Amino acid sequence: METALIKQSHTDRWLEQGYYLALQFSEGWVCFKITGREPSKLRPYSLGAVAAGGNIVAGWNTIQGPNNVYFLQPRSQNFIYHHFWGVTPSAARIYTQFPSQKDIGSLLASTRNISLADGDVGYLDGNDSPYAGPFNPATELFCVYEKYPAFQVLNPTGDAITNVKLVFDTMKYTFKVLTNQAMISDLLKGPRRVRKYTMGPIDPSPTAIPKWLSDLVGTSLLDYAKKVMEEQP
Repeated sequence: METALIKQSHTDRWLEQGYYLALQFSEGWVCFKITGREPSKLRPYSLGAVAAGGNIVAGWNTIQGPNNVYFLQPRSQNFIYHHFWGVTPSAARIYTQFPSQKDIGSLLASTRNISLADGDVGYLDGNDSPYAGPFNPATELFCVYEKYPAFQVLNPTGDAITNVKLVFDTMKYTFKVLTNQAMISDLLKGPRRVRKYTMGPIDPSPTAIPKWLSDLVGTSLLDYAKKVMEEQP
């Protein structure tokens, strides 16, 4: 029964209780067992008006709420947030940084400029991930405490957009950090099915692990997990 559930978790959008998750940081991989989940949704989140051919004037938006709370960041170290996002109107091009100030989805060697002059690269729009059903795996984000994304918009049309709105479908997870080396090896090498996710861009490297999580896992276990992945044939 467990094997069937683990196989199912590889393709399903959300993770069930008992499923496994492996997050890649620059220092190594951290493996988790999901112990509980609760659905949520942020809708609508307004990014505001965008002039024809322009961007959000205020710059990258980190999706904050009252008292400067980051909506997409777990409220404590005890949770992992799993998000998919969609956008309306469909013409709006959404660019993502995760964590903040690190471009993801870019094909450029340097930090990209969000403008029509810099080419049609590194964005998703409402045709890729509609507001009414944000199911595109390219919008998937796993957020741990102290790691959250930022978004910017490009309006490629000749008319101003009055209001660009995002929706975030979210599952909040509780978890257990795995420390058994044999289990971690099985998860990372492939005998067990696990959802693997890179935290941030792969170039030049994934984002650094938060100190609280590094302290929880330990340097030796991070080194071990990284070595397991690097030594695979």
